[in-house]
Amino acid sequence: MISVIICSRTKSLDAALSQNIADTIGVEYEVILIDNSENQYNIFQAYNRGVQQSKYNTLCFMHDDISYHTPNWGNAVVGHFADDQIDAIGIAGTPYCTFMPGPWWGNGIIYRHILQINGDGSNAQLQSNGQTDVKRQAVILDGVWFCIRKSMFGQISFDDATFKGFHFYDADICMQIHQAGGNLWCINDVLISHHSMGNVNRDWIDSALIFHKKWEKHLPATCLKLSTAETGRLEYKTLNSFILACAANGYTNRQIYSIAIKYLLSFKKGYLFLKTPGYFVKFLYKYLFKKGAPFYA
Repeated sequence: MISVIICSRTKSLDAALSQNIADTIGVEYEVILIDNSENQYNIFQAYNRGVQQSKYNTLCFMHDDISYHTPNWGNAVVGHFADDQIDAIGIAGTPYCTFMPGPWWGNGIIYRHILQINGDGSNAQLQSNGQTDVKRQAVILDGVWFCIRKSMFGQISFDDATFKGFHFYDADICMQIHQAGGNLWCINDVLISHHSMGNVNRDWIDSALIFHKKWEKHLPATCLKLSTAETGRLEYKTLNSFILACAANGYTNRQIYSIAIKYLLSFKKGYLFLKTPGYFVKFLYKYLFKKGAPFYA
């Protein structure tokens, strides 16, 4: 019923994780382990290999540092895909993918249901919207755990020609599903714990720019109805997150604001947002004078 696909940093699956899956899934399954212990694949290549090797109709992509807490979670997954209007599900995501580069969570509209744990095992925190609805429609799902109907892979694939690393595989495959007319949903009836934090480094920044270049003609993408003011706020919140990430990774103000100004001028819908001229002036000032802390939108 479910093919569980894991790109592993070790040659074999951790025994505790293997047992955790066996104890909790509750349906017929297979685990496809892509051995990436020698870093011979990027995540796009690894997941494509997993898709090719899979035998079931539901494909579950997961990190190798998670644990399941929901008994018979496989039945919940199978139940979701019994609905023909569901093509992908995840436990975190957003209904709005911005034109501006940045993290999917940067816009502030965050759907999630996950137990986040620091890498040292401390500070376990349930991150959940607390909604009563079992599912909410999204356009982007986070790659920590998501499932896709296998039949979608006649139209989509992990883009190992455009991307080379380990970032934005989730956003890119979700945009492919969205553009193909598929429906993506965030669910809250499967609870996992994630035992590490994401790494927003220079590779992530490079991948963000590649992603937004690839999809610029189709962004923003959303399943919501938003006003011009609401759209502007979401866009600049995300750009703010991108500016923060660049500053944290040692980019100069000139480097940061050359990118920010480029996207501000390219986002034609933003011309109708009242605060856009003010942002342009402030971005230009920081670009020209290059001194002081970055200005955030």
